[in-house]
Amino acid sequence: MPNKDRLLCLLQTLQARTDDTARLTTGELLGALEAEGFECSVRTLRRDIRALQDSGYDICTEEAGGQPTRYAWLDREWSAPELQILIDAVSSAQFIPQARSTELAEKLAGMAGPSHREELKPQILVSEHIKARNKNMIYSVQAIRKAIDKGRKIVFRYLEYTPEMEQVPKHAGTGEEAYTVSPYATVWNNDRYYLVGWSDKREAINIWRIDRMEVPKITNRKRVPPPEGFDVRNYTDKVFWMYGGPEEEVTLRCRRSILDQVVDRFGEGLKIRKLDSGTFDVTVPVSVSNTFFAWVFQFTGEMRILAPGYVKEKYAEMLGNAADDALG
Repeated sequence: MPNKDRLLCLLQTLQARTDDTARLTTGELLGALEAEGFECSVRTLRRDIRALQDSGYDICTEEAGGQPTRYAWLDREWSAPELQILIDAVSSAQFIPQARSTELAEKLAGMAGPSHREELKPQILVSEHIKARNKNMIYSVQAIRKAIDKGRKIVFRYLEYTPEMEQVPKHAGTGEEAYTVSPYATVWNNDRYYLVGWSDKREAINIWRIDRMEVPKITNRKRVPPPEGFDVRNYTDKVFWMYGGPEEEVTLRCRRSILDQVVDRFGEGLKIRKLDSGTFDVTVPVSVSNTFFAWVFQFTGEMRILAPGYVKEKYAEMLGNAADDALG
């Protein structure tokens, strides 16, 4: 019967040192086992390889006349292109601190075979100054999700910057530093992680940046259930880019050159009325707010509001106030 410790050592050696390109000969495997303190003959090695293969492990045996038999572990759950995508994602994510991104990228590269590890490097360059500083954010996400699964409230302190660029608890010294929240969901938007939940203090649903909170503590108190009909997707759509105002169907006249940006914002289910080769009208649901107006403003000369009339007037008023403030 195969020695279990020897089998484990053999399997780990194949996983670490072989892949679809790299192979180890019988002699190299025997040497690796001997270095770990296991005596093994050629016959025993072949028997161990067959035992692993019979157990479902995808180990390739390559035999060629006059050449040493070579072996390789082929059962890789992730291909090199898949791992490269994951490495680029964790390397570019703003909510993951630089040191943590590097650590995760190295772990992901380690899942590839030896022929691919060196080539698996971040291919997306991200300025370090936009990366989060909170090294414990990953544990905050874990705590939040545990609280959601258990249906419990969490308590945490939210951080803010001082003029000296130090992070301190919000409302420090007031006795109101701790936030008590019933967590509903974590949301990834615009390369940031957010918590959506019910604030005991505000008695309303709110949203918090997870990288700006200390690791939450899970309480024994049951969370406040979401309001009837509450939909996280609808809520976050409003909060993240067009929030704080009444919902309205707004008609926009746009140049053809910005159609892609309009689709990116509102999705592919748009009903577009083509006017000519260079212009189109589209009616979209928005929350009328300064955030919406700021989005429209970036397309000055390529987009204008047609209706309703009161929305046009509010936009003109905002532009007028901004001009007055700029001119002093």
